[in-house]
Amino acid sequence: MLFNKLNNWLKSSVRLLLTAFICGLLFISSAYPAQAVTSSATDSEVSLNKVQKETDDVAKSNPRGIKETTKKAQGGLNAVQGGADKDKMVSPEDTNATTVKEKAASFLDNLK
Repeated sequence: MLFNKLNNWLKSSVRLLLTAFICGLLFISSAYPAQAVTSSATDSEVSLNKVQKETDDVAKSNPRGIKETTKKAQGGLNAVQGGADKDKMVSPEDTNATTVKEKAASFLDNLK
């Protein structure tokens, strides 16, 4: 009888400690998210400031017409960002990955 009470008390204590540990772990993991270490904040901040400045200029003026928007969009990726960070973007030609279409064709060829 005493052994059963002690066993039940130990089980409930371990459950309580395990629950508290998991809750603490979840809190810490949500309070301190992983940070991207591949780039520094100052690299992207420069281009973001340029985009913000242009956005502020457009907001202060009259709305752009379709011709002006089209002309601005021809200079880069889009009407707002322009050509900023165009060299940093990855195009399909720059990658050496296989596409879904190629994988499907390879799979179908293997079935024959």
